[in-house]
Amino acid sequence: MSSLAGGWLSVPERGTVWGIQVLCWLAQSMGRRMVRGLVGLVALYYLLVDKQVRAASREWLEIVTGEKPSFSMIYGHIRRFANIGVDRIFLLLNREDLFQFTRDGHHYLAQLERERTGALLVGAHLGSFEAMRLGARYDSLSINIAGNFSNARMINTILESLSEDHVTRVVSIAPGDFSGIFRLQECISKGEMVAILADRVADNQPSVVVNFFGRPARFPSGPFQLAALLRCPVYLTFGLYAEPNIYSLSCEPFAEKIELPRKHREEALQQWVQRYAVALEQKARQAPDNWFNFYPFWEVSE
Repeated sequence: MSSLAGGWLSVPERGTVWGIQVLCWLAQSMGRRMVRGLVGLVALYYLLVDKQVRAASREWLEIVTGEKPSFSMIYGHIRRFANIGVDRIFLLLNREDLFQFTRDGHHYLAQLERERTGALLVGAHLGSFEAMRLGARYDSLSINIAGNFSNARMINTILESLSEDHVTRVVSIAPGDFSGIFRLQECISKGEMVAILADRVADNQPSVVVNFFGRPARFPSGPFQLAALLRCPVYLTFGLYAEPNIYSLSCEPFAEKIELPRKHREEALQQWVQRYAVALEQKARQAPDNWFNFYPFWEVSE
């Protein structure tokens, strides 16, 4: 859980890998209901001992609701993150029978697939990314997940080994390594989808400060620079969760193409990131307890 705090890319995998392996074994042995009960205790532990997680949840809930959150609200927020993490295992195991799904805007993706048009799918650490991948599997879409996975290679390997899904692939775009960018350009040229999360700023990653829930917040600008480089349509995709087992998958157009004129590049980039922040705020208001950035999100370094 603490790996979600600022500087998560520097958190080593050792220890966490063992915990993920145990959780995967428990999920397959005990079932969803029993494991959710166990991770409820884990969520309570983090609520009691991890001040940063507790403070981040309290700040978020107070900003969204306009009221001082209770102990139970903060616990529910942290537990929601833990439960969705457990669901990721069952989704990778293709246990769709355990869940209900609603889909809004999936026809956009279907049309892109029919026309063999590549597109960038932009999401956030809001709800379940694994549920969104499930939607791609239903439509047999070719999805390439882009990101910096340098601190979670072993964990991702363990989780991916649970799935027989070969529709999605992971493409690393580590700073200074342009091979990943070339791979993504090739994917787009073949009419495939590229998915990326655009709400967390990693160390030394380019970023801009925009307005988010009435406060200045720093967002990465890299995903939008990537969109301009790929010169393809951009869509916003989310998978929001509601008890007891409902995932609402959504897809909506964001931009036909993102352009960053050389003379006004920074200004244009600021406008695109602000537009994303506005859309993310609207979506987050629908399910505040689906927000999983447990670190000082509004902390701006000068």
